[in-house]
Amino acid sequence: MITASSPFWRAGFRPFFTTGALYALTVLSLWILILAGVIDYETHIAPSLIHGHEMIYGFSVAAIAGFILTAMPNWTNTEPLSGKPLITLFGLWLLGRLSLWAGTSLPYSLLATADLLFLPVLSIYTARILIRTGNKRNLMLPGIFIILAIFNLCFYLAEAGIAPHSSRTILEAAISLLLLLITIIGGRIVPAFTKNALTAKGTRVDVGAPGKLSILCIVGTAIMVIGDLFIADSWPQLFAYFCAILAGLHLARLYFWKGWMTLSDPLLWAMHVAYLWIPAGLALKAYGFVTYGYFWEGALHALTAGAIGTMILVVTMRASLGHTGNVLKTNSYLTIALCALTLSAIARVAQSFIESAFSEQLLYLSSLFWILAFSLYLLNFLPLMNRPRLDGKPG
Repeated sequence: MITASSPFWRAGFRPFFTTGALYALTVLSLWILILAGVIDYETHIAPSLIHGHEMIYGFSVAAIAGFILTAMPNWTNTEPLSGKPLITLFGLWLLGRLSLWAGTSLPYSLLATADLLFLPVLSIYTARILIRTGNKRNLMLPGIFIILAIFNLCFYLAEAGIAPHSSRTILEAAISLLLLLITIIGGRIVPAFTKNALTAKGTRVDVGAPGKLSILCIVGTAIMVIGDLFIADSWPQLFAYFCAILAGLHLARLYFWKGWMTLSDPLLWAMHVAYLWIPAGLALKAYGFVTYGYFWEGALHALTAGAIGTMILVVTMRASLGHTGNVLKTNSYLTIALCALTLSAIARVAQSFIESAFSEQLLYLSSLFWILAFSLYLLNFLPLMNRPRLDGKPG
């Protein structure tokens, strides 16, 4: 039985990673069943938009919250959020998910209000801890949470016909904001983990992109958020050139991290593959704006299923292993999960290029790979999430 004192509520990664993975496969399963006509129910918001919204504000935000709540105690030398306060915060995330899938049984205003609570509370909590401990380096994180919350508000206003942008445009900007998080946090952890692993094997090599290149990637990705909102629709060709240049910058940055030297370690090469999806997705985004004049779905899924999904899966694996006191080493379940998610992203992007009966089959194949990946994650980590750390440390 899971109670407030159970190990499950001792650190943020336990409830948020577990339910985030469960939600990832649940949302996709529901979306496929809706597409196939198996499920039909009345909603305030189009199912396609619910699918996109929940992959961002359900799945991705849960993973981000679990990561930040678990990493922040290490950054600030404070105790992790646990027990009833953690249950309360998690309850706000869950409330938003349940309200969105309640269909028309809830008034639209109540649905929106319920979903808008979580991110501001998370932002206030993280900002208080960071300010109190003088950790200025990471204060941009609660700022990003607030911007995500504002985008979420704009999404609901757009669906109500009030916001100047379409709800899809707002979700596209939110995706770019998640890519900015990966650019910042991934830019710290991918080269650091790579260097540490190579050093442990006796290979001493410089792993790290030039500082100016990293700054260009971060600033460029931040500008892309603004571009999604204010440039893409009016000047698609110009925006395409910008995305192409940004793709080249990210690819150059990734080159300096020497990912080809990590092929023996799935928990490392998967991080490089996840980041590789950023320049690949941006190149496809440029192609989409040149060819179609909008954020084409091939690019959309390269950046979401590819970059965001893969980075979330591998980081949650590493954090789940490390913070339960286990060795940072993959097994057959986790290796297959990482390969399956990569195949899912490849199949989904390939499906965007095909206009035949095989296109639908590729979509279903991609979905099966996605469901397999997160099912294997849960199969591996569910038994660990309600057990104390093996090393006896808090969390």
